[in-house]
Amino acid sequence: FLSLAGRAPPVAGASTEYSEEEGKLYYFKYMLADQEGDEDAHLPVATTRPETILGDTAVCVHPDDPRYQKYIGKHVKVPLSDRTIPIIADTYVDMEFGTGCLKITPGHDPNDYEIGKRAKLPTINIMNLDASINENG
Repeated sequence: FLSLAGRAPPVAGASTEYSEEEGKLYYFKYMLADQEGDEDAHLPVATTRPETILGDTAVCVHPDDPRYQKYIGKHVKVPLSDRTIPIIADTYVDMEFGTGCLKITPGHDPNDYEIGKRAKLPTINIMNLDASINENG
């Protein structure tokens, strides 16, 4: 018998099984950093994980998506923050899902982690082991 009383729970690791589940999409405006004050100057991002927004390190679009090609290389502001992040391109993005703009949170999603590695993005962990928000969030 192993007692975990007073100890943190185990952290998910390589043996974690992931599953696709239907979730609700939440929509946010990521304002273009160089066009402050213009409410129309934004990228619309749909996410099922709004709680990880403060850990975002990029917004990603598909390189062949004509709606967003002109924004690749520019920067947006993270909602609820003054931090700016780059707009990058990766073929992983599904142009037909949500808005076609994917928020990248390498510290909290395995697919985002892989995109982050390819784009050399930083990883920001915003959660404690008990799922509360830490000092990075």
